[in-house]
Amino acid sequence: MRVFRLIAIKAIGEQQADGSFDADATALGVFSSIENAEAMIRIHIENAKEYAHSLGYAIYENELDDLTLHGPWRGIPEFLTVRTYFADGTLNAFCDCDDTCEKQWHGRDAETIHYKRGDFVSVWHGRRVVPMLIGELPITTARKITGDWGDDCYLAYSEGLGHDHPFTPYVFPLLGKISKRVKDRIEAERREWEDETPAPGTARHRTRKAARAKAGVWKRPAPSRPAGE
Repeated sequence: MRVFRLIAIKAIGEQQADGSFDADATALGVFSSIENAEAMIRIHIENAKEYAHSLGYAIYENELDDLTLHGPWRGIPEFLTVRTYFADGTLNAFCDCDDTCEKQWHGRDAETIHYKRGDFVSVWHGRRVVPMLIGELPITTARKITGDWGDDCYLAYSEGLGHDHPFTPYVFPLLGKISKRVKDRIEAERREWEDETPAPGTARHRTRKAARAKAGVWKRPAPSRPAGE
């Protein structure tokens, strides 16, 4: 039997100088259907209007035995699917994450991609919500691809992480405001990574050299999962 565990994601405390927030992921329950989990989202929205910095929600699909054997909120094996929702309860992104090779990922429908290159967004990184700048979009079904769910990600930049590959369901609209100074630093980070001739011996130079050695094929590494998932 498959079940659906619901998590509310919100930023806590004051926004930090780099534009990030501390994050809290609160378990709201385990449900027998996606419809019941979504109904709980609507109930929670009505009861949680005092949250000024609500990022959204995540619903993870698991086999019931996995939750029973490993505990419902930590030590979970790979989830089967994940859906995230905006703070108003509308769907952000869905990804089939089945790692048993029963299913393969063939790209994301273009209409489910909410952002474009140059957009500032907030990315859920477990205990933090980090502002990032979109560099490249997820691969769409327009390209012939057979991959796994780890390929479903953006290329994005931040002040602290440099360049990163955030999992598409964990990318949300920008939360709060970020200063021009922070935006300029993130833009500078983007320019350094995208520079065609980065300084020899630097990490960016090695990354560029390795990418060119693969004939320009950009293989996205599997995105990191939020801590505690």
